Amino acid sequence: MNTELSVEELLDPLQTVIGVVEKKQTLPILSHVLIQLKEKKLTLTTTDMELEISASSKIKSDSEVTFTIYAKDLIDIVRKLPEKTLIKFKIEEKKIYLNANKNTFELNTFDHLDFPALPKTQNTSVINIKQELLKELIENTSFSMGNQDIRAYLNGLFFELDQNSLTVVATDGHRLSIGEVKQDNNLEERKTVILPRKAVLELTKLLNKSSQSNAEIHLSDNYFSLIDVDTKIISRLIDGNFPNYKQVMPTDFSNTIVINRTDFLSSLQQASIFVDERTKGVKLVFRDDKLSIFSHSERGRAETQLEVTKQEKELEIAFNIHYLISVLEKLTTREINMVIPGGENKSCLISATDDESYQYIIMPMKI
Repeated sequence: MNTELSVEELLDPLQTVIGVVEKKQTLPILSHVLIQLKEKKLTLTTTDMELEISASSKIKSDSEVTFTIYAKDLIDIVRKLPEKTLIKFKIEEKKIYLNANKNTFELNTFDHLDFPALPKTQNTSVINIKQELLKELIENTSFSMGNQDIRAYLNGLFFELDQNSLTVVATDGHRLSIGEVKQDNNLEERKTVILPRKAVLELTKLLNKSSQSNAEIHLSDNYFSLIDVDTKIISRLIDGNFPNYKQVMPTDFSNTIVINRTDFLSSLQQASIFVDERTKGVKLVFRDDKLSIFSHSERGRAETQLEVTKQEKELEIAFNIHYLISVLEKLTTREINMVIPGGENKSCLISATDDESYQYIIMPMKI
């Protein structure tokens, strides 16, 4: 069986699906990409048995053929060829020969019927959402996800949906990010799922390159999928109970300090030069409507100061400086509210002064 595809036709969908392919696979066929040509449409699919991505594009070829090929080798070949290059595929039972200009490549193949697919989902709830809104929700919360935490439910993004809202939450046990949007979800009952970290990262890539305005989210008991015109991503969900994030929300708002966000961010970035890399801690001292920021390491120390308003209590408290910086980089307003109830074990709540769509909680630390 022979067919032809141009680099231009292959590269974009291949780049979309390649992130799923791991270097080490339990099954050799999982290192392959499934390529399907049908009705002048090219569809590429990859999977690691937990996550599956398919990307499609229109093509000129009339061929109707399905085969698998080693994904990493294919993308390395395609990336090194000019965009208009035509690649001829000669498909045999165990080998595929690629001919591009005067170059020939020989790659292994498997029976495409052995390529695994995730099961069809049942009892699925379908949510329609603007892609730009979903992208913003994920980007403004996912940085707080756990990474290889023994508690699997922390290594993902929590989605909570009801009839009128979508809430996205991430935590690694030391910080917590919450994003909420109001929208009509047409659900009969509340739905919660935990999307694994790898799926979140691939979903973010997909949303960053998509030109579609809306997307469909399909939620079942075990799977999450997002479908737009040319791409589909399906992921198994994390089985576990996400922590009750509402329990760590401060209840005492008497000490809500207003701070200029850009000044605070700039001061922290300067203080970070002398932060101990082991503790990553920075001390904040609130006194007389001023915030003093102290950091020190073996190389030296730094003190920066800025004015604040509505300070009710004098206090000293320490945080991981990178946690503070990451929150201030996500918020975009001129001023932020920083709720610090006081006491060593009290969490700090940061949000924009005029919008509580995004709320960030950071636990204090000892330094």
